[in-house]
Amino acid sequence: METEVTTTEIAILFSDIVGSTTLYEEIGDIEAHHLVVQCLDTMRSAVESVGGTLLRTVGDAVLAKFNVCDDAYLAAREMQKSQESSQLSIRIGFHWGEAIPTQGDVYGNAVNIAARVAGLANGNEIVVTREVVDRLSREYRADTLFLRKINVKGLHTPTALFRLRWKPETQNSVSRIFTHREKRTHELASMKIELSNDHKTVTLQAHGDKCTIGRESENTLQTTHGTASRLHATITCKQGKFYLEDASTNGTYVIKTTQQPVFVHRETITLDGGGVITTGFLPDDASVKQEGAIRYITSDLSDDA
Repeated sequence: METEVTTTEIAILFSDIVGSTTLYEEIGDIEAHHLVVQCLDTMRSAVESVGGTLLRTVGDAVLAKFNVCDDAYLAAREMQKSQESSQLSIRIGFHWGEAIPTQGDVYGNAVNIAARVAGLANGNEIVVTREVVDRLSREYRADTLFLRKINVKGLHTPTALFRLRWKPETQNSVSRIFTHREKRTHELASMKIELSNDHKTVTLQAHGDKCTIGRESENTLQTTHGTASRLHATITCKQGKFYLEDASTNGTYVIKTTQQPVFVHRETITLDGGGVITTGFLPDDASVKQEGAIRYITSDLSDDA
């Protein structure tokens, strides 16, 4: 007799350690392994402290489930806080949906979505879907910031992604909250971005300004790197924020200052602060000028006054 398959709605959380490979190279296998194990133990404790269930660890990643989205947020927040003084950082993503629990594990498209969301988070970030935000208590919902919409396999419509704040924002954070909508609009509208390669510098600052990157000479910034597509990516200014949309074959790497590279393929990512953009390849050192790399920096127009 076949066992009846049932589904249940739960919050599914993935947490992944960022930068462990580099750490092994910098401080050696034994010390790095100790820090990784310590981080995994801390994440387990955070999950269990709020009544969640740690399902499995795969390499440097943790999969857990929760019956309530608030509990998943509390666990994620505790994970991030525990790493503030560590040499390691973690990225977390979770989603609420139907899954099939069996033999101490979970299966289903909701698990795939949670893994995808976690993969889109940067180090020190918690990223969640609209389904999670809708189920958070009012107190925690106030800690959410809309990022963008993405297409996910298995879903008929794009799903919205949100970042969950787990500590007070710094004054220079692009995601800071203003008391009045008008003040926020004014601040966002005063931003600019400068993009440059070895031959040209481009500035975007007005709503609708665009910069295209690619192999064809018609692009705003042309690159002859072998991994670049003819039209590789487009950067657009929208209400004082800057978005990179990849349209390439090999994808785009965005290496924000002091953060791990983020791979973007047929998706959109927000550009803030400063860093390096590469067309389908990872630079040897994001801090140096390398052929084919595009450097960017965002700043406040009022600084030019």
